[in-house]
Amino acid sequence: MAARLSVLLGARRRTVVWLALVSLVSGFTEAGTIALIAEIAAALVNHKERVHIHTGVLHASPTIGTLLEIAFALALLRLVMQVPLSILPARIAAEVQASLRTKLFHAFTAASWEVQSRDREGQLQDTMTSQTMQATGGAMGATSLLTSALNFFTLVVTAFLLNVVAAAAILVVSVLIFIVLRPLKTLGVKRARALSKAQVRYASGINEAIRVAEETQVFGIAEAQRKRIDVLVARSRDLLFTTQLLTKIVPNLFQSLIFIMVLVGLEVLHTLSGHSNTASLGAIILLLVRSARSGQQGMATYQGLSQSLPFIERKQEAERRYAESAPVQGDVPLQTVQTLALQNVSYGYRAGREVLSDVSFEVKRGEVVGIIGPTGAGKSTLIQILLRLRYPQQGSYLVNGEPAARFAHEDWCQRIVYVSQEPRLLHASVTDNIRFDRDLDTAAVERAARLAHIHEEIVGWEKGYDTIVGPRADAVSGGQQQRLCLARALVAKPEVLVLDEPTSALDPNSESLIQDSLRELKHELTLFIIAHRMSTLDICDRVMVIIDGRLVAFDTIDYLQQHNAYYRSASKIASGTDSGTIP
Repeated sequence: MAARLSVLLGARRRTVVWLALVSLVSGFTEAGTIALIAEIAAALVNHKERVHIHTGVLHASPTIGTLLEIAFALALLRLVMQVPLSILPARIAAEVQASLRTKLFHAFTAASWEVQSRDREGQLQDTMTSQTMQATGGAMGATSLLTSALNFFTLVVTAFLLNVVAAAAILVVSVLIFIVLRPLKTLGVKRARALSKAQVRYASGINEAIRVAEETQVFGIAEAQRKRIDVLVARSRDLLFTTQLLTKIVPNLFQSLIFIMVLVGLEVLHTLSGHSNTASLGAIILLLVRSARSGQQGMATYQGLSQSLPFIERKQEAERRYAESAPVQGDVPLQTVQTLALQNVSYGYRAGREVLSDVSFEVKRGEVVGIIGPTGAGKSTLIQILLRLRYPQQGSYLVNGEPAARFAHEDWCQRIVYVSQEPRLLHASVTDNIRFDRDLDTAAVERAARLAHIHEEIVGWEKGYDTIVGPRADAVSGGQQQRLCLARALVAKPEVLVLDEPTSALDPNSESLIQDSLRELKHELTLFIIAHRMSTLDICDRVMVIIDGRLVAFDTIDYLQQHNAYYRSASKIASGTDSGTIP
């Protein structure tokens, strides 16, 4: 536990030290006030003007008025201490939460695509929200446990000064109670770990349900969706009930046992001292009761802190997994892209099952290259390697004759861009969607929109480039979305453009506009186009044919038409159908 808490609080050691010092001062002022109140009350009951104090090395006979002034001063000092005691834990909690979220998201964005793509839907979102909130609760619990423990310590020290037997009883019985209740704490940790996993599954289920909401309506499976989510909700509910029950019952049992301890302690004091020192007895009673409250708070905090550990573990595991996968970024400037080449490249997602096998080719600047092949042939994996989203497990990826990984990431991202088959827009303005968080001026945005043949449509919208588009915003057609994403890719004047089936799901007009854009870009950019429509290949200088992860042909369309059986078959099927789709 200490190691995990050091991860949470280590960077805030100075704040924690200040919190500890303030807690000690507050605790001693409270204990002193309690002892003085007991002495003053006893003196008033016995009609005495002076109080004879004999505690340790302290021997004094102050008046009641003097003790009242001291008690008031201590009470006021304790009141003042409540301000930093409130501010410091709140600051620690806020900084811990911000730090957890920042580190996790930074680790995620720096992670390799291989790791990012394996995350379940909603996993990062849940880890950064509910899991991080639980971990933040652990940090707050740590600060609360610190203040409770120091408060308990000051009460025990004061009790030792008044009566050694009572103080020893507090310590011994508290330790025994803690040992007795430890199994419940262990059970709470196990249930919290299960709850952490259940919340991730619930978040993934909700994200998936949102993603397929349209299909759910069309296929009429809302009831089945509700039942599936109900199961996830019920699982989280049962585990949350158990963890909350243990969070409450353990400290309540601790408090009840402490009160029994107080009664036993009073009986012992009564037997040993009788009524010889009413004031001392009253002070000890108050200290015992107050220590019981501190003990209950400490146990409640400890139980909650223990149950937050699985959430801290999950967050740390996610951060570690992301950090370990982060690729080493090169530092060689990439001035221009003259050639792109793969040499004997192989890649597999599972051991013994290669998606790409011994792929070799070279593409020169300005070429337009088509990529075709049956579903599952490895086309998308090839594209991801070209984009440096994945790295060859065997063989080499060379740019200008140098290993691609050597080139600086910033230069790479500026010169090699991508348009996916499924357009993904931000919930933001058209300008912001094209600019995409890059420092680009309005002229560049408009130029890119013209290249993508979407400018005239944008200016025809009521708010023009300020129109909000994206998920749950103003509806734009699939073709318009695809052309906005094409403009996003072109806005920074790249040298290599990779398109994944850019027209496979578009209407004829949108397909024609995309084709016009590609023709205008021909020889200005190096183009890679995964194609499902034969018409998309018309502008290609050469076409790759990939089957079962192997590059079986790479040549001109005329050559493939004569010498490649798969290409001839695809052409015949396309020419005999309305869709013109490659099998």
